[in-house]
Amino acid sequence: MMPQDLLPRQFQADCDRFYKRVIMATLNELAISSDVRGGEFFSLNEFLDNCEKQTSNLLAYEARRSFALILAALFERQLRTWARLHFAEGEKEKANTSNFGPLVLKIADQQTLDLSAASVHDTISELHLLANAVRHGHGPAVIQLRKSYPHFWSHLAEAALLECETRHLLSEFIQISDGDFVRYIRALTRFWGLADREAGATIDGPY
Repeated sequence: MMPQDLLPRQFQADCDRFYKRVIMATLNELAISSDVRGGEFFSLNEFLDNCEKQTSNLLAYEARRSFALILAALFERQLRTWARLHFAEGEKEKANTSNFGPLVLKIADQQTLDLSAASVHDTISELHLLANAVRHGHGPAVIQLRKSYPHFWSHLAEAALLECETRHLLSEFIQISDGDFVRYIRALTRFWGLADREAGATIDGPY
């Protein structure tokens, strides 16, 4: 058995551990308060309590954005490592230099991975675009994210959303739900499950 045959299983396990032990463990400690409000307060303690909830929410949202960025980066590193091992000698450099989107399609075609089922390709592409928007702030990625996946800003009223767009602050108000992370880990798990050709492969995880 060649070592690279075991990489998909290792990569799948790495994604699973990061999701369970880091992402979910941390987010469980960063509960989001739904009763943050504006306006007048009847006491200083009420005002300070509201401020604490608001800053805690901001931390929770920033943690979610950071974890999306790390999860996307983890998968991209894994993908490029796997591609270098499987590409022909004359094409190995493409694993380092190809853009992410074409690289996913190329290795999937070469290894006959069906990424259309369960929206694996679409979900991985969404995660990659989200990570770029988080990494770069205002720019092409966040503009495309806003166009393709408006649910990240569904918490904003129309006037607030327009102000964010005008002030180039869309990336600062991205809100990623626990459900989004479930979709992402399911897609990454299925990708590496499909790539795992050894006995006992796990295609879909218990998420």
